[in-house]
Amino acid sequence: MDDAAQFIDVVGFALLFASTQGIELPSLFEAVKGRRDAHIEDWDADSDRVWVWKNDLPAARRAFYGKALAGGKPVFVSLKMLPYLFAVSAPESVDQVYQQGRISQDAKRVHDALRAMGPTPTSALRASVGLDTTRYHRALDELQRALVILPMGAVNEHGAWTSQVFELAARWFPRQAARAQQIDVNAARRALVKRYVETVIASTAPMLCRVFGWSREQVHTTVDELVARKRLMRKQEWVLSNGR
Repeated sequence: MDDAAQFIDVVGFALLFASTQGIELPSLFEAVKGRRDAHIEDWDADSDRVWVWKNDLPAARRAFYGKALAGGKPVFVSLKMLPYLFAVSAPESVDQVYQQGRISQDAKRVHDALRAMGPTPTSALRASVGLDTTRYHRALDELQRALVILPMGAVNEHGAWTSQVFELAARWFPRQAARAQQIDVNAARRALVKRYVETVIASTAPMLCRVFGWSREQVHTTVDELVARKRLMRKQEWVLSNGR
């Protein structure tokens, strides 16, 4: 698991398993297998190992894991990159964004329950908010995408199957959340794009939009600033690391 944490630290962002939707991100499973485009054909010891690590790494506060990038796909984020992601995506006050109509009532109920209860297994959390399965999981996804909550571990709630344990992201990673409050949003976007391009070597504006969920205007502005600062290069439609 130490090697897994180090890998995430190096690449900045990583999927659990290689994307089948064309999302350009490294995956922890590919790293364990030692080759690109390694997909699960038969569940084996390596599959089992990374499946456990998706719970153990955030539980040990070695990496963030949650539906934070690529349109809501679960992704690992290094602790170095996490403050920048908080700065861009996480609201300063859930109460305030709820009053503004930017999160749903169901999401607010789940947030308030976690705020009161602390880390809670998923079945117990659903029971506490009284939502049906569809509304509950929709609320979980909404809060994860906003970096309000994360699955930070797993326990056996019922029988042999493990249940994810959810917690408020800022409370589980308080140092990174506090650091985010000191970072300008535009500077945070630049740091995220620079790290991503350095990892994947080359990208395009549409792929950056897909990975980060930003508008084309936000992506183009961020890339233009990085090119002007000589942090990245542009060659036709490609955005490239400049090798520094």
